[in-house]
Amino acid sequence: MKSYSILIKGSGSCIPDRIIPNSEFETGEFYSSSGEKIQDPPETTIRKFEKITGIKERRWLENSQVTSDLGTIAAERAIRMAGIDPEKIGYILCAQNFGDIKAGSNRADLIPSVASRIKHNLGIRNPYCFAFDINFGCPAWILGLSLAKTWLDSQQEETYALVIGVETLSRVIDPFDRDRMIFSDGAGAVILEKAETGTHRFGILAELTRTDTADHNLLLKMGKSNNPNADPEDLFVKMEGPKLYEYALNLVPPSIFQVVNKAGLKLEDIRMVLIHQANEKMIDAMIKRLFQLNQNQQTPPDFVPKVLSWLGNNAVASVPTLFDLINRKKLEGYSFLPGDKIVFAAVGSGMSISALVYQIPE
Repeated sequence: MKSYSILIKGSGSCIPDRIIPNSEFETGEFYSSSGEKIQDPPETTIRKFEKITGIKERRWLENSQVTSDLGTIAAERAIRMAGIDPEKIGYILCAQNFGDIKAGSNRADLIPSVASRIKHNLGIRNPYCFAFDINFGCPAWILGLSLAKTWLDSQQEETYALVIGVETLSRVIDPFDRDRMIFSDGAGAVILEKAETGTHRFGILAELTRTDTADHNLLLKMGKSNNPNADPEDLFVKMEGPKLYEYALNLVPPSIFQVVNKAGLKLEDIRMVLIHQANEKMIDAMIKRLFQLNQNQQTPPDFVPKVLSWLGNNAVASVPTLFDLINRKKLEGYSFLPGDKIVFAAVGSGMSISALVYQIPE
């Protein structure tokens, strides 16, 4: 009996060229969520921000670009690495949250879907290649891998799935909110294939997703500017930082632990955790909690790669971008070896968590 696995055949990413250092915010005017002007000098606010988040700079897209442009670039690179005919792609899933937002606006444009625009940009004419978006916050790309796996498992003929994560948060951040310094733009993508692997298990081994709406639904939401004089019709990304931190710390580590067990593995079998790049302090705390669940074992070296310091938090794009950087050996000190078992994990609006175990083919 033939045995199949769902494998990543190629990856790509788009990291915008436009670098925004923290010093760019020194002329900023910040307000609290209650509408009070923050009296601390911007330099003090920036120094505190950098100490907590680890972010020194971030990447924003050019004024001439929109979300689907970044997604297209990442997709083209993934297709090129995979070495496939784009017409053989039967499934395009784009994980994103705001559509194509033009420079100077924060109005979401979601029709047609970003996935449809990317399919058009790629020049794919195959009418049976269906393209759609999912809005699931930062874990959406990982959930997208799970959905693509289900579809590929059902296919009998040669075909491929393209899963993209793309975000242009610089267009939906409040210029008067300190949190604007967290967010960035970017895109990552992978080509998935259904491959015969005999008696060996490779590729996607286990998946887990949860959504906790009862008590945590509005920790991340859209809201008006902190500046009481701003247009109240304009909506921006808003988050309750301390409560979000608590949610992530309490529920992400056990979710990772659970999905590793679901794969029939132990934490010590895992080579790396590629976790959503949200906040350096939060990442460190979650990984410490994870190993407390594993009888307080020490975190192995190079267990959690980080790119926050220079990429910032590009939300749904962070995990696929991180994967592509390592896959292409472009992140110093990190590379994938045949047989490596890695975990993808992210937390975001909803509040939701997705985690997935993937084994690099030998």
